[in-house]
Amino acid sequence: MNRRTFIRNAAAGALAAGAASQFNLPRAAGNEAKGSGADKLRRIAVTTWSLHAFFPQTKDMGSKVQGEMLDLRKFPELIADRYHIHNLELCSAHFESTEPSYLRDLKESLQKAHARVINMPVDYPHDWDGKGLCDPDDKQWRWEITERKKWIDIAAELGSQSIRPNPGGTTKMTDMSRPIAAYKELGEYGKSKGVKVLIENHGNVAGKAENIVAIIKGAGPKWVGAVPDFGNFPEEARYHGLELLFPYAFHVCHARYETPGGAEMQGKLVKFDFARCMKISQAAGFKGVYSAEFAGIGDPYEGTQKIIDALVKYL
Repeated sequence: MNRRTFIRNAAAGALAAGAASQFNLPRAAGNEAKGSGADKLRRIAVTTWSLHAFFPQTKDMGSKVQGEMLDLRKFPELIADRYHIHNLELCSAHFESTEPSYLRDLKESLQKAHARVINMPVDYPHDWDGKGLCDPDDKQWRWEITERKKWIDIAAELGSQSIRPNPGGTTKMTDMSRPIAAYKELGEYGKSKGVKVLIENHGNVAGKAENIVAIIKGAGPKWVGAVPDFGNFPEEARYHGLELLFPYAFHVCHARYETPGGAEMQGKLVKFDFARCMKISQAAGFKGVYSAEFAGIGDPYEGTQKIIDALVKYL
């Protein structure tokens, strides 16, 4: 089950209730070894979604994955100890609370692990029912925008450089005025907090690179940008879509080498050319962080390590 499938089906019970120089790339801290290996690790992150099977909020029903359940506050130390990586993406679905005391605890865990949050993927139920930030009802639309602003505040509190809300809508939409207005407002609010607002190729309106580029251009590309994901485009659109998005990628992209197939693939994994995706990012001059997002079959810890190893090879 991929992220958007889970959020669409279960978010009702989950917590819901370009220039890289504009952002300083995080540098490693602690007792990391010096040299090219450490330099490469500074450009790699791990997202909580890679280990979503171990978070109670997102554990797949019927999952055969075995292991200790995770608490977000333990995640920074886990990733630092296991992978020697200090850049993190924290998904909104994995926050047990947004109360000040919980956020203080989370900040302390980040500091203890010498970690920093580079991005926060934010998901809401209406992202997947054709509405979300594209909702035609003004009252609901305003609510959706206000909810995302709360996550900008949380990102600022945790020192995250950005959040990634989904535009929602449908694949058939051609009028981008609604999401453009939403992202323009969010981008302006993010500017006041020092937090960028990013769009991932993540289905529905954001399933087409051309739509994402139109929203970014309309909303203002200084504070609204892209999170290119190697895996979320269909194969026939993957590489051209990445070529369109990477010029708008400020500081983070999602790196993986396979993605769960939909009904048309009978659930089989779709594997693709990781090296080609890396070359596209480098040709665009991307200088940001590659966030390892495991989305395959097997042990998520080992799968995450495989992505990290591939990134080290190609960086």
